[in-house]
Amino acid sequence: MNNSGKTSLLEAIYLLVNQDDVHRSLIELLQNRVETDKLPVLSGDGNQYQLSQYLSEEVRNLFYGFESNDNQDILIKSSNQDLSFSIRKISHKNIFNQNSFEIICSDGSNSPIKINLLADGTVVKQDNLPILPKKPSLLLASSNLNFQKLSELWNSILLTPKENKVVSALQILEPAVRRVGFTSYPNYHSSILLKLDTYPQPIPLISMGEGMRRILAIAMASVTVENGFLLIDEIETGLHYEAQSQMWHFLLEIAKELNIQIFATTHSWDCIASFQEALAPLEDSSIGKLFRLSRQEENIRVVEYNSKELSIAVRQSIEVR
Repeated sequence: MNNSGKTSLLEAIYLLVNQDDVHRSLIELLQNRVETDKLPVLSGDGNQYQLSQYLSEEVRNLFYGFESNDNQDILIKSSNQDLSFSIRKISHKNIFNQNSFEIICSDGSNSPIKINLLADGTVVKQDNLPILPKKPSLLLASSNLNFQKLSELWNSILLTPKENKVVSALQILEPAVRRVGFTSYPNYHSSILLKLDTYPQPIPLISMGEGMRRILAIAMASVTVENGFLLIDEIETGLHYEAQSQMWHFLLEIAKELNIQIFATTHSWDCIASFQEALAPLEDSSIGKLFRLSRQEENIRVVEYNSKELSIAVRQSIEVR
């Protein structure tokens, strides 16, 4: 169902699995909402960077229904820990003469962590934030990863067996793919090259279609979060049914081999059917489940389907989206 909070659910899971570093994770989620590959750098003392004009409607848009001038706390509860957020309006005359807001994160056990935001969405960089060990996790939006992030991931698996797994994933759509290469030019479309055994020269990834870009992002993200978490929004983007089925086979295999928990959202019946198709023949089909989210007034209702129930639903064309 649309408008039922699927993306927000992934963001909440991302904050949950990174709760020891929630302040930096929150900034990463803001960056994920930026629709450009490169963030513009502000002129000045070098102590700020612009996240996005996407947040120009003031900081309160980050939290639906929350009025930033109320100075109220947002409480996030789990079974073993309570985490609170509060947004307070402050004034910094020395920061471009703009009003700003302060996001305060606290779990009640340590000193609160404060993140300063300007009204236009600018995050004020703070060098004194504690650096905590970060769990392996990635949130892959429907717009895919930018060139810089893909390049970083590729460097981390270069000349390792994981590189071969990425190539095998690309072979889902193009069996002739043999190698992947990144050039030094920071352009997402022309700086990622593929070597096919049917063509003598490297081919830009952009010329291979949206599906190849999606598969590359999913494959690279999955092999770099060993013993961690992979969150994928609208996983079916750019992929036809047969490719989705093979993609699920790949992800289920990688999840087992590298001990990864995968959370993915979709609006597509084909994607659900292909997930069930990949799950059914497994010796332990309980490793995968479908959760349907539906909105009931102001609440979200969750319905769980195990592998057997999902198989019946797909076979009888029962609506589970």
